[in-house]
Amino acid sequence: MGFLVLEKIGIAVLLSGLIGLERQKRFQKYSNQMFGGIRTYTLMGLLGALSFILSSYSILFFVVLSSGFLLFLIVSYVVTSRKIDSSGATSEFASILVYIVGILSAMGQFVLATAIALLVLAILHFKDPLHKWAKHLKNAEIVSTIEFAVIAFVVLPSLPNTEYGMYGFFNPYIVWLMVVLISGISFASYIAMKVLGARKGIGAIGFLGGLVSSTALTLSFAGESKKDNSIVNPYVAAIIIACSAMFFRVLVEVGILSPDLVGFVALPMVVMGTTGMLFAVFFWFGKEKGKRQTLEKEVKTVKNPFALMPALKFGVFFVLIMFFAKFGGKTFGEQGIYLTSAVSGLVDVDAITVSIANLFKDGLSKEVAVAGITIATIVNTIVKGSMLFILGGRKVSLRVCGVFFVIILSGLMASFLPVFLR
Repeated sequence: MGFLVLEKIGIAVLLSGLIGLERQKRFQKYSNQMFGGIRTYTLMGLLGALSFILSSYSILFFVVLSSGFLLFLIVSYVVTSRKIDSSGATSEFASILVYIVGILSAMGQFVLATAIALLVLAILHFKDPLHKWAKHLKNAEIVSTIEFAVIAFVVLPSLPNTEYGMYGFFNPYIVWLMVVLISGISFASYIAMKVLGARKGIGAIGFLGGLVSSTALTLSFAGESKKDNSIVNPYVAAIIIACSAMFFRVLVEVGILSPDLVGFVALPMVVMGTTGMLFAVFFWFGKEKGKRQTLEKEVKTVKNPFALMPALKFGVFFVLIMFFAKFGGKTFGEQGIYLTSAVSGLVDVDAITVSIANLFKDGLSKEVAVAGITIATIVNTIVKGSMLFILGGRKVSLRVCGVFFVIILSGLMASFLPVFLR
C-alpha cells in the first residue's frame, strides 16, 4: 500500500514539475511576470495529491486544503495584476489544472492526468504561435469554425441512423458523417497550413494544400506557370506534391471508415503517392531551386475549404454516388462499381472513396473495392493532367504529365501485383 501511494505522489510531482519547468523557462524571458517556477508548480501538484490522499481520513482535509489553495490563487492574482498592470490569468488557471492533475494522480487516473498535463504544457509552450495565429485569423474563418462545430456536434448526433430508399442507399447519419469527415480533414489541413506559414517550407505547405484541395492548388500553379516561363522545376515539384497528397488523403479516409480495407488499399496508394514524392524531390532540387520563394504567394491563395453550401453539395454528391454504386453493383456487378468509380473520378475522389469504404463493410469484395478506388484516383489524376495541359505553361505541363504517366503506371502495377503473386 505504501509503495502505491509513493507511486501516485511521484507521478503527480513529475507531471506538475514538467509544467513548472516550462513556466520557469518562460519567466526567464519575461522576469517581470514571475508567478511561480518549477518548485512552486511541483508543490501545487503535490498539494493536490496529498489533499485527496488525506481525504480518506477526513473529507475536511480535502475541503480545507482546496479552499486554502483557491484563496491563495485569488490573493496572488489580485496582488500580481496590480503590481505589473496585467489582467492575464493564464498562470492561475494553469495552477488550478496542476492541482487537479495532482488529485487525478492520487486517484490512480494516470492516463487522464498525463493527458491533461501534456495539453496544459502544449498550450503554455506554444503561446507565441497561438497568439500569432489568432491575430491573423479572419472573421470568415471563425464563422467556418462555428459552422463546422454545429454540423459535427449538433446536427450529426440528432440524425437517424436508418437506411431509406432503393437498396438502402440513403442513411442520413452516414451521409452527414461523411460530410463531417471530409470537411474535417480539409479544415484541419487548412488550419495546419495557416499555423505553419509559407516560411516553414513550400514542400510541407504544398502537401497540406493538396490535402485541402489538390485540384485548386494545381489550377493556381498552372495559371502562374503560364505567366512566368522562366520558372519550371519549382512549379513541377509543387504540383506533383499537391497531387500526390491526394493518394495519402484517400488512405486516411479509408483507414478511418474501414480499417480492414486500408491494408489492401495501401499498396497502390502508397506506391503512387511515394512515386510522385520522389519525382517532386528530384525536381525540387533542380537548377532553379533558388526561385522557390515565388511559389509562396500561390500557396497563400488556398482558401478556407469549409463552407456550409459546399459541404451540403458534397453530401448530395455522396448520396448520388452511393445510389449509383449500389445500383450498378446489383445490376451490372463489378463493372457497375468500376463505371461509377470512373465517372466519379472525373469530378471528385472523396465521394467514391467513402462510398466504397462503406460498401466494403456491407460485403463488397476487397478486390473490387481496391480496384474501384484505384480507378477513381487514376481518372482524377488524368483530369488534373488534362486541365494542366490546357491551362498551364508548356514545359511545366509536359514534365508533370510525364510524371503523372509514371504514377498511373505504378498504381496499375501495384493493383495487379497481388493477382500475379497468387
